[in-house]
Amino acid sequence: MLKCPEGNEADYVKKYQEAAAPDREDKTDEAGSRQAIYFQYQRMMRYRGRWHLEKRAVLPGYIFLSGRETAAWKRQMPISLKPCETPFLKNLCPEGDVVGMSRGIIKNGIPVVTSGPLQGKEYLIRKIDRHKRTAEIEIPLEGRKQRVTVGLEIYEKQI
Repeated sequence: MLKCPEGNEADYVKKYQEAAAPDREDKTDEAGSRQAIYFQYQRMMRYRGRWHLEKRAVLPGYIFLSGRETAAWKRQMPISLKPCETPFLKNLCPEGDVVGMSRGIIKNGIPVVTSGPLQGKEYLIRKIDRHKRTAEIEIPLEGRKQRVTVGLEIYEKQI
């Protein structure tokens, strides 16, 4: 995991990918085994009279790196990395690095997710903002609990 300035996650991912390209000194490892990810979530925003699907950073200021450091990486980005476990967020977006929009209902005060990555994982939800169409979930990160925001549209409330 690498801390970087908020809003610059994409730039750091690009720098890492350039540095992770195989060089003359690193012939044993393939470039495909090293990657950088910054997780994003989809969220609905209303402007200009229409709903739009936007992406925002789940953990602003953090990117996750996999693979080992190469000589080129150490020359271009002279920092030390702290190893961490595979991020729990990978479970919410198995096909990439974007946590998709979830949809659900509130039944007798309890959220029931009917579609999306939070389906079956309602136990993670700590807070729902129906107006912003988001939910705060609690995930394990570096041995502690971290609250992050993801997209959740509640389209019905049943009593």
